[in-house]
Amino acid sequence: MIPKDKHDIAAVEKLGTMEVESVIPLLPQLLEWVQDMNWPVAEPMVELLLHYPNELTPLVEEVLLGDDDMWIYWCLVAIVPKLPFYSKLVLANAVEQIAAMENTPFTEDNIEAAKEALLSFQP
Repeated sequence: MIPKDKHDIAAVEKLGTMEVESVIPLLPQLLEWVQDMNWPVAEPMVELLLHYPNELTPLVEEVLLGDDDMWIYWCLVAIVPKLPFYSKLVLANAVEQIAAMENTPFTEDNIEAAKEALLSFQP
């Protein structure tokens, strides 16, 4: 059920019809498809992933604490602002570190994206 390439939107649609128990173990691999939001599969994948905020949040935190600038950026822009408030609370420290440039290297785009994501943390 993992997309075969960046155009495999049919796989994402199929994942949307599967039982929760079947999709949850695939979430780490599915999150990889938002490493570049210019891929056709990325936007529908984000919408799918957002159905699993409890399971998705620690995976996003792992990305935010990592060193893949592009993936961090897209998580900050496409996922973090759309998560429920309780998930944002879990991610607050990682996002604040990026916004404050406490960990390096972060690009200016990531620092700005983190600051914008923090705005979505206000209830």
